Amino acid sequence: MGFVDIHNHLLWGIDDGCRSEEESLEAARALEAAGYSEAAPSPHTRSQFPSIDAALCEARLAEARTLLAREGLSLQLHRGSENFLDEAFFERLGRGESRAIGEAGRYTLVEVPFTSAVPRLPDLVFRVRLKGLTPIFAHPERCAEFARPGRAEEVVRLGAALQLDMGALLGRYGREERKVAERLLGEGLYAAASTDLHGPAEAQRWITEALAAVEKRAGRAEFLRLCRENPRRVISGEDLA
Repeated sequence: MGFVDIHNHLLWGIDDGCRSEEESLEAARALEAAGYSEAAPSPHTRSQFPSIDAALCEARLAEARTLLAREGLSLQLHRGSENFLDEAFFERLGRGESRAIGEAGRYTLVEVPFTSAVPRLPDLVFRVRLKGLTPIFAHPERCAEFARPGRAEEVVRLGAALQLDMGALLGRYGREERKVAERLLGEGLYAAASTDLHGPAEAQRWITEALAAVEKRAGRAEFLRLCRENPRRVISGEDLA
């Protein structure tokens, strides 16, 4: 189907994602079997993980591309990262280290705390936009800040985008997270849907189920916009549909 995944932890041994080459290879096979043709691994840029090192991530990405090609997989890998939206992130932006998605460098995947309030969120969105980047918020359905009435709508209105963690529709993170995901999807607030895949365990099964859940709830056209069209636009730096 040519799906594109802009949020996953496919690169091994650098964050809380895949732990070995074998796991990365198995996870990549699961993505390909579920219909994905492209993926942008998004290692965490937090100090507690080796993936804070951009050079290490770039080297591991090159290794992963070589591994997949050697094993006969056609899954195409792009640059990416999952950036915690804190002052360290803005310091990196000030040094020209955007850690953006894809080679075009127009969009960047960001995350906020799961349980803490983020009262300055609109200002943070403005600061990212001021740097010429469009922030895409990872898994908003799992963040308390986006459960606040009107917060998701406000962020989208300010020029940010929201990324659905498809597993939320299956209840993988809890009942309330599922309800928020269903609401945001029903209101058309998501710009893309991704796996946030951390490992290969039963990956093909649940990803296939999650894709089906998105299509059932959103309809065919919206499903393709979220899982194929917009993620590809993110990679290539084009306007979102």
